[in-house]
Amino acid sequence: MALAEWLDERSGEIAERWAAALRASRSPWSGASVPLLRGFCRAMASLLPGMLSPYRHQIEPLWIECAELFGSVAARSGLSSGEVIEQFHALRELLIRMIFAQPPEGFGDDRSLRDLVQLSRALDGGVTQASAGHTDLLFFSAVQGSGVPSPLQPDDLAEVAAQIRQLEAEGRRTMEQLAQAGGA
Repeated sequence: MALAEWLDERSGEIAERWAAALRASRSPWSGASVPLLRGFCRAMASLLPGMLSPYRHQIEPLWIECAELFGSVAARSGLSSGEVIEQFHALRELLIRMIFAQPPEGFGDDRSLRDLVQLSRALDGGVTQASAGHTDLLFFSAVQGSGVPSPLQPDDLAEVAAQIRQLEAEGRRTMEQLAQAGGA
């Protein structure tokens, strides 16, 4: 749990640093989509501790849904599938750098390796689901239309922002409820 607690304590910093890295890259996250990017980064960073907790199976559906949504929004924002994968790898690199710069308490024991493997699996799952969300959107755009996903409209931005907030809030509520039930 040391790494999960460490991630939880730093989730805001992780989200901000990841969003800044993605904005600084050559990705098309700009203008009206920047708030979505920040929302995705906040939600994904807030779900990560739960992916390393005993409650992983309850948080994983939210993680998957958020990653799939990230991939489909990225496709509509003009990112390629490779760019979506690179953006998750940017999160992995950021986390590795942060963990080694300020390691969690007790880092280096046998539990640390298990926690790092679980973190890596969670990130791999995020990559897979974001890629699936991206590919699914392109597939359905090809089957149902021109093959090019329609760009995000203002109504779409508001709807996606609401979905991101809902996933983040549901993750927080789930973790709180499970922790209370486990402590009772």
